[in-house]
Parts: sequence; C-alpha cells; structure tokens
Amino acid sequence: MRPKPPSGTLLARLEDLPDPGARASAWEGGAVLLVRRGESVTGWSNMCPHAGLPLALPDGRGLLHKGEALVCPVHGASFELDEGRCTGGPAAGDRLTAIAVIVENGEIRAA
Repeated sequence: MRPKPPSGTLLARLEDLPDPGARASAWEGGAVLLVRRGESVTGWSNMCPHAGLPLALPDGRGLLHKGEALVCPVHGASFELDEGRCTGGPAAGDRLTAIAVIVENGEIRAA
C-alpha cells in the first residue's frame, strides 16, 4: 500500500481537475487519485486493489465511466465514486483505499 499524505499537504488546485474527472495528484509521484464532481472532490490511493497497478493513465488522467465509476485502465475493474467499492470486473469484493481531502480556497489538501 502506498503512503498517505500528511494532513495539510497540497495535492492539487481545484481548477486543475476536470469536472467531472479524475487526475493523479502532484504528491509523491501521483500516489493519490483525485476525483472531482462539481465542487466535491474525493481522494483515493492511486492503486488498483486487484493487481497493485496505478488507476491513472501514464499522463495522470483517471478514467471515469459516465461520471459515475472509476475504471482501472489495466483490467477494467469499476469502482463507485462515493465508497470505492468494486462494482464490476476482476476486483469484485475489493475497495479502493480512501484518502481524506478538503477543498478550501480552490486548493485540495489532505485532511
């Protein structure tokens, strides 16, 4: 499992995330995947629990299906965005590791 960022760590600016969309953070080589829907942002460890590979593409983008599920680009496992539960694919029964974040003044920081 990847380390979690210390509380207060700047992960990204809200304006740098597509809406809706997902992008790896700038912290520790993109170890956190940030998912934005409107003003709401959730953070997940950028690692698929099925194979331990990054959820983000090499360019840092995360794949969202219809703005409702995060999709692993390697094996196609789908994860719902609120709880991180696997809803389809080879990671059935697994869930993503949550990274608590806060959004203040346009900045996304670890909580």
